[in-house]
Amino acid sequence: MNIINTHDHRLVFRIDYDASREYIDRWKDFKLKCEGGESGPSTPGQNKYILDQIKENCKLNKNKELPYLERSEGGLGGNNNTENKQIRFRDHELWSKLPKYVDNDIILDQITNGKKELWTYEELDDIIYGFIKTANDIVDAECINGFIELKNRNGYSD
Repeated sequence: MNIINTHDHRLVFRIDYDASREYIDRWKDFKLKCEGGESGPSTPGQNKYILDQIKENCKLNKNKELPYLERSEGGLGGNNNTENKQIRFRDHELWSKLPKYVDNDIILDQITNGKKELWTYEELDDIIYGFIKTANDIVDAECINGFIELKNRNGYSD
């Protein structure tokens, strides 16, 4: 089923609230690499490397074959904004101006459909699966969870 166009979608990832300090520190380092963009505060290319790992851990061939999105925040999907579906990490420019650890979440919040390609819930759920496997490997614990968050674009006013 294609994602509904009446709502904004975000993929949100969190570490368990009762994780040990060691795992939380690894998670925060991982967060900086993910949301730091392709050349942000982390080592250049780490964002792409992590996205490659996420794709490897996905089950759907469609997701495994998604190209790296060459944008400042990094992501997946074709580079043609109008034709291809895309998914990006939080805006690096905005995020980099905020305090280092405003929250512990890692968010893919720019999920857009293209004219030729539409995201499905199955694909987004598979990206969640691939992300959690990757994050758990990097944190070296099974303490990461993720979900799709929906927000009505028009609010709930009549």
